[in-house]
Amino acid sequence: MRERGFTLVEVLIMTPILMLTIIVMTSFLFSQYGQLTQQGALLNLQVESQNITFSMQDDIFFADSFATTINSNLIDDHAPTGGWNNATTPPTLIISTPALTANRRSENRQPVYINTQGCTPDVIQENSPLYNNVIYFAQGTRLYKRIVSAPITMSTCGSSYFKQSCPEPNSSSSCPPDRLVTDKLDSFNLTYYDANNAVVTDPNFATKVKVDLQLKDKAFAEDIHATSSLTLKKLNQ
Repeated sequence: MRERGFTLVEVLIMTPILMLTIIVMTSFLFSQYGQLTQQGALLNLQVESQNITFSMQDDIFFADSFATTINSNLIDDHAPTGGWNNATTPPTLIISTPALTANRRSENRQPVYINTQGCTPDVIQENSPLYNNVIYFAQGTRLYKRIVSAPITMSTCGSSYFKQSCPEPNSSSSCPPDRLVTDKLDSFNLTYYDANNAVVTDPNFATKVKVDLQLKDKAFAEDIHATSSLTLKKLNQ
């Protein structure tokens, strides 16, 4: 009875064919895995970029004005050398916004006043309202949000809901760290428009601003990018 099996010649022929098939299949699966990884990373990056611009909406919408520097009666001990300035590269977004005792969307919110005339109901509105600064600024691939509010030496009627923030190394219980908006920043651009929709270079004359944001990450050894854009007019004209 003849035994079944492969001859040496058949084995020598089939082995390289089998190895080639395995290599091709492995390469295909590896490529598919890489594409899926990149697509997943790109989707996450797109969601992150959209969430960032979405989170900026309230700050822009409730702005009293856009500014070139912080309000003159506010102090930031951790400002950049030379102080805050909007004309940086990438640009810095400086917003002046009314200080409130509660979240902007709370029905119980009240304005905070600088106490010069007293805080009793009959005179409180004779005081000047307090304005905070909200600052979005870039450091390398990181985009931060800082709040600048009344210094401890300023007497106020009411306490600002949004507290002064500080760089992480200088933060404390009384000065929470700046919010890290993203650590994947690739580009950050601002375009200001006046009431006639004309582009202006001085943010003080702007009634709305366009924010163009691009994030960058790496997936499967390839760079991926996601962009998001927001154009919004401030409520207070």
